[in-house]
Amino acid sequence: MIALIFFAAWRLFKRLKRSGKMSVKDIEQFGIQAEAIILSVEETGLSVNNISEIKVQMQVQPDKGRNFVTEVQQVFLGSGGVQLHSGSKVIVKYDPGNPKEVVVLRAV
Repeated sequence: MIALIFFAAWRLFKRLKRSGKMSVKDIEQFGIQAEAIILSVEETGLSVNNISEIKVQMQVQPDKGRNFVTEVQQVFLGSGGVQLHSGSKVIVKYDPGNPKEVVVLRAV
């Protein structure tokens, strides 16, 4: 079991070292979860499968460390994008090696 965990961690490390950046799936799986407050929301004008991409500026409030402001562009499935407005709270995950890389998981 320990060997399997070590092997998986080694593969992840090699992939991240090659790309220099975590993928969205990697952030969702290995990122640090935190709450964030939405500062602004606007549509980018792009869409994926007729779902609008939204640009969201937010202040992330990690349990440890300092708050930081970041901006993400993401397609929100279902009613997730409709619920986002200035002042609302969301749960995010971010790359601990590059906190500006954030994925919005859900509204609070």
